[in-house]
Amino acid sequence: MPRCSINTKIMLVQLFMAMLGAGALAISGYFILSTSLKDCQRGKIEYVATSWGSLIGQKISNKISQIEKLGKDEAVASYTRLPSSEGELAEYFKSKTGRCLTVVAYLNKYGLEQLKLLHGRKGRYLFDHGQSPLFRQAKAHPNQVLFKIVTEAAHSHDLPPPYIEFVYYSESRGHFAGAVMAKAPITRLVPELSTFHFEHSGFVTLLSKDGTVLCHPDKNRILQQINLDVFPGLDKLTPGSSLFKRAPVFGQDEYNAIVPLPELGLLVNAALPYQQFLAIPNKLIFIYLAILFLTLSLCLAVSLLLAKGITRPILELAAVSNRLAQGDWHQKIETSSADEIGVLAKSFRVMKNRLYDMILSRDQEILARKESEKRYRILFDSAPDAISILDSEGRIADVNPAWCELYGMGRKELIGQPSLNFIARQYWETCQLNFAKLKEEHADVEEEIAILYGLEKDQRPVWRKARALLDEDGLFNGVLVYDRDIGYRKEAERLREDLDRIARHDLKAPLNGIINLPQLIRRENNLSSVQLRWLQMIEDSGYKMLDMINSSLDLYRMEEGTYDFQPVGVDCVAILHKIGLDLLHQRQAKDTELKVYLAGQLVDENASYIVPGDELLCYSMLANLVKNALEASPFGKPIEVFLESKDNYEITIHNFGSVPPELKDCFFAKYTTVGKKTGTGLGTYSARLMARTQHGDIAMRSSAEEGTFITVFFPKAV
Repeated sequence: MPRCSINTKIMLVQLFMAMLGAGALAISGYFILSTSLKDCQRGKIEYVATSWGSLIGQKISNKISQIEKLGKDEAVASYTRLPSSEGELAEYFKSKTGRCLTVVAYLNKYGLEQLKLLHGRKGRYLFDHGQSPLFRQAKAHPNQVLFKIVTEAAHSHDLPPPYIEFVYYSESRGHFAGAVMAKAPITRLVPELSTFHFEHSGFVTLLSKDGTVLCHPDKNRILQQINLDVFPGLDKLTPGSSLFKRAPVFGQDEYNAIVPLPELGLLVNAALPYQQFLAIPNKLIFIYLAILFLTLSLCLAVSLLLAKGITRPILELAAVSNRLAQGDWHQKIETSSADEIGVLAKSFRVMKNRLYDMILSRDQEILARKESEKRYRILFDSAPDAISILDSEGRIADVNPAWCELYGMGRKELIGQPSLNFIARQYWETCQLNFAKLKEEHADVEEEIAILYGLEKDQRPVWRKARALLDEDGLFNGVLVYDRDIGYRKEAERLREDLDRIARHDLKAPLNGIINLPQLIRRENNLSSVQLRWLQMIEDSGYKMLDMINSSLDLYRMEEGTYDFQPVGVDCVAILHKIGLDLLHQRQAKDTELKVYLAGQLVDENASYIVPGDELLCYSMLANLVKNALEASPFGKPIEVFLESKDNYEITIHNFGSVPPELKDCFFAKYTTVGKKTGTGLGTYSARLMARTQHGDIAMRSSAEEGTFITVFFPKAV
């Protein structure tokens, strides 16, 4: 394509803009005016249809009133009472009917014609209308004028269709008072409709509700059937509304406005051929073409005059811009123009100076950023903890060498991968919930999960801390993740548990000797009563220590889920009495009573409260809870135990002491204790473990005002 001067380009641009403006003006003007004219034409068509609908409805209503007056007249009633007055009735019918009512007949109560006038003359043939649906309906609704549109010929018809048949069945005080039948040709009912035209070629058609043509300027169209499916939504029209639709009704493309007359079962269709409908809008095309040609000619002349005054200063600015692009930032921009081009040159000069300052500032910022990124990369790569950066979708964006070492994979294999691919599946839901929390609340989260190491996907436990990354607008941009291997800690915990089990096992052997030795000494029969009592105390202590070791072993089995639970009926009242005796010295030291309530009443000696459980576990669990309550209870305050049977068996232990705030959230956690010099932190932990082993559970609530309530639940069916 050959190069064009700026003068030519400006002229072409002006010409193009002129063409675009003129075209837009012409098109929009044509569209607006054409739409307005079309709406006007539509309004005319709808007005014609509505007007004819009102006229036809009024004429049929007048005929209905005429038939009603005819049927109520005394002449009809007299003929009903005295059939000999036939001549009088015939004269009356002849005097009251015009050219519209072609047939008028008197019917007896069975529907048989007894007197009929046809075109003002007495009819020769009388027909039976007793089985006519219209007569039967009129008989069922007396003293009302009923009518129907007849479009099919039959042997009992006096007129060729289409016509309207009216029937009035009169009753007085429950007795037949006469019936009148009349027929009116539709073409005589509205004779003007056949010759009516509007807009030269527009016409009006009267249709039945099934699409049969009842009245049309072309008589050959009468009784033809048209397809009403071309007018969708016709059945949804309400009285007074109209449907406007372009559709070929009789093979001719035309615009139609249909007005329903639902109470008459008729449709009025005003139609205007398509070409006539668009005749006026089409004339606008030539007018707008002439306007467009004149506008383009004027714009071409103006563009030639303006182009020369614009191009010279622009060419000067172009030359200066070219030298600036080559790096000559000391180039001066001068122009003598005082118009918009001069303003442009001044603005260009200011922009050049600011751009030069920005380039210097950008170079310094880039240098500082590179230094910062270098320091960050050194810290990131040398961090001992595994660090990774996730994007907003949870995919890995960057990792440090410690992370690669922890996960046993290379950096290239990790970038772009979803982080869940390297986490054990059982922790996916937890990680997804925490990621959503980071994304919505921007709050740090900590969790212990298992990761997948290397290609073998071996699971390793890690402690993870995650922090949300936000952009300059405070929007979520990703996650910074710290992972720390805690496998050594898990291994240390397992080793401690193994040592505990070995110690418990090794303690049982020397303990058996301590338990059996008092029995051997007692056989010598040479001990005093005091010595026997001491010996019994040694034996009881040995058994108690053996029970503690066995309970510790049972606790381990419950933790591992291997405890053999065989539920039996356990009397908790008896267990609580025994616990009260075992803690007698401690209760006396604190002046504390143990009160047991069953269904709100203090228990007596014969009371019982049976739950499905393990007797040893129930004793150990309740003993731990009562002992803890005794230790926490203030001096002189009782310990209350409430036994209730609701949806579950519930045992509630209450003391007037309160749980320290720092202990409430971890009350049932393992190795948790506050303020006890000899406490192990296993009492409440083992109590909950024993409750859950027996398919129950345990809950706690505490306040300084009410004290502490610990409730143990036992299911009624195990």
